[in-house]
Amino acid sequence: MTSGDPDSASAHFEALIHKHVAGRLLVSVSNREPFIHTYRTDGSIAVTAAVGGLTLALNPVMQAVGGVWVAHGSGDADKETADSNGQLQVPPENPGYTLQRVWLDKQEFNGYYNGFANQALWPLCHIAYTKPVFRNEHWQAYKAVNEKFADIVAGIVGNREAILFIQDYHFALLPGILRKRCPQAVFLHFWHIPWPPADVFNICPWKNEILEGLLGNDLFGVHTPQYALRFKEALKHLPSYECFGENEVCKPRHQTSVKAFPISIDFHAVSERANSLECDLAVEKLHNHFNISGKFIVLGLDRIDYTKGVLERLQAIESLLERYPDMHHKIVFMYAGLPSRTDIPAYKQLHDAMNELERRINGQYGDDSWQPVQSISGHLQDTDVLALYRLADVCVVSSLEDGMNLVAKEFLAARNDEQGHLLLSQFTGAAWEMPDAETFNPFAIDDFADRLVALSQKEPSDGTALMRQLRSHVRNHTIFDWMGSILESIGELRPHAS
Repeated sequence: MTSGDPDSASAHFEALIHKHVAGRLLVSVSNREPFIHTYRTDGSIAVTAAVGGLTLALNPVMQAVGGVWVAHGSGDADKETADSNGQLQVPPENPGYTLQRVWLDKQEFNGYYNGFANQALWPLCHIAYTKPVFRNEHWQAYKAVNEKFADIVAGIVGNREAILFIQDYHFALLPGILRKRCPQAVFLHFWHIPWPPADVFNICPWKNEILEGLLGNDLFGVHTPQYALRFKEALKHLPSYECFGENEVCKPRHQTSVKAFPISIDFHAVSERANSLECDLAVEKLHNHFNISGKFIVLGLDRIDYTKGVLERLQAIESLLERYPDMHHKIVFMYAGLPSRTDIPAYKQLHDAMNELERRINGQYGDDSWQPVQSISGHLQDTDVLALYRLADVCVVSSLEDGMNLVAKEFLAARNDEQGHLLLSQFTGAAWEMPDAETFNPFAIDDFADRLVALSQKEPSDGTALMRQLRSHVRNHTIFDWMGSILESIGELRPHAS
């Protein structure tokens, strides 16, 4: 399935929904909810749609079949806008399915989310040399929250014929808990982060429980074939299982298919918004505010997370300025970083280290007329993000490990001028999917700096052919193709007895 023609792709997507889902209850389970309600300063309530490919792809599916989306109710006005059972109809402007909110108290959330999910599983899976933290209290909270979600999902599904679409590393135990309680359900789980090598995963004290939980799925999806192979290698620690064929894992009385589904973006929507008058004005505003006309602009744009190589990017800029004095006053590194998980010590330490390094670089090399590092903190409007993509001579994706990385694909979609360069870490799923992209090793700081200098010496048109090729790939492999591939894979699945 390809999406070069958006109209035909949309028709094909709708046909897949009705073919493979209609007649079965669709229940999506995720930590993050698709719509969040918060109080404004004047006491009124605002509703915000979650930003991201998952919501974009799942919303039309949920609306077409009238399903249920189960998620943590995190907004401070969420309880007021839901009924006594935690339910409401969404989307607000055109209600088509049910949002079932799950209420977690602060202790539950801190243990399950800030604790086991993001201090144990996140660093374990990303291999970014941040030591995982394994605490019994975090594991107990993670189990308890998975059980709480299971109770709610089982109450919705019961013995009905259903498809349970479970999202990510927050709910590794959920399929195993629910399999006997929802015997007529088909279980699909997509793991949005990398799956680590078996010897790395082996250090987790509860590895067997996690694997047993995930093997409750009929289909387990990851971004790349390498992650699928790693998952099957990890299973060698479990008794009574067998891998056969290319994708199948079997244990007594149950079979799980493990497949790669590389996630993507809505190319056409990003491209159109980047081509708008509103975005033109945002480009002009950024030019004037940062006084960057005539400069070689290097862009970094992502959450402030140690997996993204944010510190390594700054170190590369420092190396470049130290070893290439002729680049002074010619280069500007623009970094738009959204603070993330600041309650977790490793993230606070990263924020502090980045701030210190930025001050050192600007203090040593900058002056009144030029600051080599220009950081933009906080939440950016969509048009500002697209404007930054359009301004960049180079968009640097320096992840130390990344399941896919959609910043790379958004940058490509936004460059309707077919100019600029994508410099992509070799440790991303996007580098596997787009092997012709310009890739690099973000751990090799001096080589990283040398690559930036080499790109600064190219003519603007030098990258046009490659940019055209990469844009074509993303245009023809969108978020709807990702969802369509999953629908086709689950379409013929039927529940197996456990």
